[in-house]
Amino acid sequence: MTHPPHPPTDHDPRQKAILGAAFDAFRNYGFRRTSMEDIARGAGMSRAALYLHYRNKEDIFRSLAGYYYDTAEAAVRAELHPGRPVDEALRAAFEVQAGELFEALLNSPHGEELLDTKYAQAADVAEAGEARLAAIYAGWLAEEAVAGRVDLAPFGGAARALAETMMTALHGLKASKPDHASYRASADRLAALFGRALRVAG
Repeated sequence: MTHPPHPPTDHDPRQKAILGAAFDAFRNYGFRRTSMEDIARGAGMSRAALYLHYRNKEDIFRSLAGYYYDTAEAAVRAELHPGRPVDEALRAAFEVQAGELFEALLNSPHGEELLDTKYAQAADVAEAGEARLAAIYAGWLAEEAVAGRVDLAPFGGAARALAETMMTALHGLKASKPDHASYRASADRLAALFGRALRVAG
């Protein structure tokens, strides 16, 4: 059974159980058909106890979105090693940025509804998360440029603008609601394209 990325260890274990149960319910039934009772039952608690943690399923969905971006941020940082070949680093970073949660959503019969719900219920969470990810890519690109390992000149030397373009491109790949294998293949091609463009001519 697939569960969302684990929250940091300092979070309440009951909250972890709630988010795991919510993710399974959303994936199996869709957002609209999932009830607080479904989530409480999956988490092994009463509905009254669930309401002590969250007001409604919209709040739970927003928490799931937040944990997705927290996990993606840490995973992307871990892949962008100084000196790693740029296309290899981007391919790995794009892969972990999508993560298990996104893969499960694409493979769910309710994936399209859940992706739409993300922008209806958690647009601000997604916007902030995308901005944080763009900042990570931008910082890495800037450091690699200073070290002479990437060439930002074709992009006006603007690491942040290029990072935001990467985020927009990845977002565009998701827009057609592809299956996971198709998304991964497209993301790999995107990494290869950016890697070739950023490579220092030798």
